[in-house]
Amino acid sequence: MHETTDCCSQKKIQLDWQTVLSTYKLYRSLHFIKRHGPILSGIYLKAVYGGEGYVPVFHTHSLMTPFPVVSLTAPVALTNSKGAEDSIRFVRHTNELNTIISNFRIQCPAAFTQPLTCTIVEQLYNSTIANAIDYPVQTMTDAVLLSLWCNKKEQAEAQIQSYRSIIASWPAAAQKRCGGADRWEADIRSQWNREQITNTIQTELTRFKLDHLQDMLLACE
Repeated sequence: MHETTDCCSQKKIQLDWQTVLSTYKLYRSLHFIKRHGPILSGIYLKAVYGGEGYVPVFHTHSLMTPFPVVSLTAPVALTNSKGAEDSIRFVRHTNELNTIISNFRIQCPAAFTQPLTCTIVEQLYNSTIANAIDYPVQTMTDAVLLSLWCNKKEQAEAQIQSYRSIIASWPAAAQKRCGGADRWEADIRSQWNREQITNTIQTELTRFKLDHLQDMLLACE
C-alpha cells in the first residue's frame, strides 16, 4: 500500500487480517498465502486510491507448472452493492471490519473453506475462463492439470477438447502466443507425469521460499 497511508495504519490493517486469516501465512506485505497440495490460495489486499484504500482479492496459483511469480489466477474481489470492487479506506476498516469480513466470506467462501476441494477450484477456473476478457491459456492449463492430479482423466480429456476449440477461435496473434491449439495440447500431454509434476511442485515452493508452508491439503472429489 502507498506511503500516503500511514505506516501504523497499514500495519494495523495487515495485523487485523492476519488475525482473521489464521490458516494463512504472510507472504509479502498485505498478501497472505496457504498451500493445498499442488495449489496455492491467497488473499491480497490490493491498493487503490493511490494507496489510501484497499480491496480484498482471493486468488489461486498452480504449482504444477513453472511460473516466475505467484500469479493471481481466478481472482475474486470483494464487491459492493453496485457490483463494483469494494474499496475500503482506513476509517471504514477500523469501524466495519467484521462486516467487511462477513461480506467477503459470503461472496467468496473458497477463501475460508478448509479443506479446499478440487470442485471449488474447478468452479473458480470455469468462471474465469467463461468470463475472461483476455486469453486465459494459463487457467486452462491449470484446470486440465488439476483434473489429472485428481485422477479425473475423462474430465481432463473433455477439457482439452473444449479448450482446443476455444483457442482455435482466438485471433491469430493470441494463438501465436501459446503456439496454437495443437502446440498447447502437446505441451499439456508432455507435462503430465506424476513424478515430474511432484518435482515441479517442490521446485516452485523452493523458488518462492514457501517450503515451510504447512500443506493444508486439497480434497479430490
